[in-house]
Amino acid sequence: MSLINTIVVAGGTHGNERTGVSLVQKWMANPECYSALCKSAKVDLVLSNLEAMRLNRRYRDHDLNRAFSQTCLDVKAVPQQYEFRRAKELNEIYGPKGPNTKTDLILDVHNTGSNMGYCLILSARDPFCMRASAVLTQEFKNAWIYYQPEERSASPYFGTVAKADICIEIGPQHHGTLNALIFEESERLVKRYLELAEEWNRGELQKRPPIKVDVYTQWRDLGYPKPQGGGPIQAMIHPEVFGYDYRELREGDNLFRTFDGKDIPFKREPNDPEVLHPIFINEPAYYEKDIAMSLTVKTEEEW
Repeated sequence: MSLINTIVVAGGTHGNERTGVSLVQKWMANPECYSALCKSAKVDLVLSNLEAMRLNRRYRDHDLNRAFSQTCLDVKAVPQQYEFRRAKELNEIYGPKGPNTKTDLILDVHNTGSNMGYCLILSARDPFCMRASAVLTQEFKNAWIYYQPEERSASPYFGTVAKADICIEIGPQHHGTLNALIFEESERLVKRYLELAEEWNRGELQKRPPIKVDVYTQWRDLGYPKPQGGGPIQAMIHPEVFGYDYRELREGDNLFRTFDGKDIPFKREPNDPEVLHPIFINEPAYYEKDIAMSLTVKTEEEW
């Protein structure tokens, strides 16, 4: 990325993830909270899923953050489901998705019920996003980098409407609720991204020495044990795994526990590396997606 001219700070992409909702609402009512942080760029605020916010639910008809693939956006007919219509509206305002987008950077603030701290999710190896996120892992003791590589046009996430994006995933926090300490730290973190964008536009951030960071790269999602042919889940996250996002997982480690107390160990698939690191462990919103956790590969890099 060269200069960052346009930044969008989004909340409420999932309507019951209240930190982003409340942060954007606060800044909308008090522009002085953010207006001086990055004067070299135009900063817009958006509440993404107004209907889901009203209902205090993740979504009304369909997960909005799964509605921004180019295939979804290119549908000619007016969608019946609210979130698909809203995705088209947001794409028209801030896109269009692709090389001609009007938006350089989207900072999309989310919450998770998983014990993931301040997880900085990058969907591409954008130079600003990498350098700024590396700085924040030094400034915030519980900040982590999750790299989720995807072909941008196929990605369903709101942030991919921009040239670059960072999804700020904060937890653990119960959906539909607020936590004062998490809110305050989240606001400080988003403000730092805006300040670092200003440093980038002045050419200063690029001159900082590289920072060694741990990068957790998406490998595959893992579902809950179920009967062959489908049905209710047959086991829960094992106590030795529950709440231990980012910790290593190896063949034979306890992974699930059945309802009658039997332990189920982790079995690697043929292409799996020897060591994996689970995140999004027991995320409540992922039960409907049959995702017990996402498995990642940890590497040390200089960003």
